[in-house]
Amino acid sequence: MSNKKNKNQKNNKLNIIKIIIGSLCIILLVMTIILVSKPELLYRVQGSFLGRNDNHISFKENKYSEINLQGFDLNSQTEWRSEQSLILLNKAHALPEGFVPQMAEYKDSGVQMNVAILDAYAQLSAAVTENTGDKMYVSSVYRSVEEQAELQANDPELALPPGNSEHHTGLAVDVYVFEHAGMNFLESEAGQYVNKNCYDFGFIIRYPKDKEDITGISFEPWHLRYVGLPHSKIIQQKFITFEEYINLLQPNKFYHYDKYLITRQPLNSNIKLPTGLQNIVYSPDNTGHVIVTGQIID
Repeated sequence: MSNKKNKNQKNNKLNIIKIIIGSLCIILLVMTIILVSKPELLYRVQGSFLGRNDNHISFKENKYSEINLQGFDLNSQTEWRSEQSLILLNKAHALPEGFVPQMAEYKDSGVQMNVAILDAYAQLSAAVTENTGDKMYVSSVYRSVEEQAELQANDPELALPPGNSEHHTGLAVDVYVFEHAGMNFLESEAGQYVNKNCYDFGFIIRYPKDKEDITGISFEPWHLRYVGLPHSKIIQQKFITFEEYINLLQPNKFYHYDKYLITRQPLNSNIKLPTGLQNIVYSPDNTGHVIVTGQIID
């Protein structure tokens, strides 16, 4: 009788464990379905955090620096810089009137790039060579409106209309390695490295696979777009496009991600930022807003 009783007790314990495991699996499945269908729930805003490993961050009350976004004038006591890194260009968003790209030559190469991209591209290029042994080359960066018009005339199905191409900003880079260009870029070790790791350097694959309905452009693994950190990492981790990212940053709200604070504010507005920030960058997004990003001082 004792053996039978012990056996029944073991069976009861096993049944309880099975029920608990089954319940946990159901909970995880439901949470996964909810997060996949509503990725915005991964974002916690207005005093919460966007991301992970940053619950230690806090700001001293009532200590702020005021930013006047009219003409991008900033309090002179705050460390800041103006960039064009987060400007959105696509079929629905053309170059804003009077836009002049901030250009400079890349390493005495004769190649003109947006100044925001210079250091990041140099780091990515060096990492490609270090990790794969291949040297990465640039086939196209900056294009004038006239050059884009000629390109579209020769290839109207693939080329964007003049004024709508990211190449007008100098922030988009078409890259290749020896004997591997275009879609063949992914067949190279360098291409695979770039598509997996460019986000760590502030770049994104601007036209990712299976997102054509949002970007309007087929998958282009060779077309890199600089958006800067931490934006590139968020875009990668959330498996979203640049368009989706801009929409997720709701105006007048503040987001934390890792050691960064991010806010998207209406153009020509005043905002107050905590004083515990450094390396503040602000960029127009071409939707009537400015995105301000700052690193949080430990």
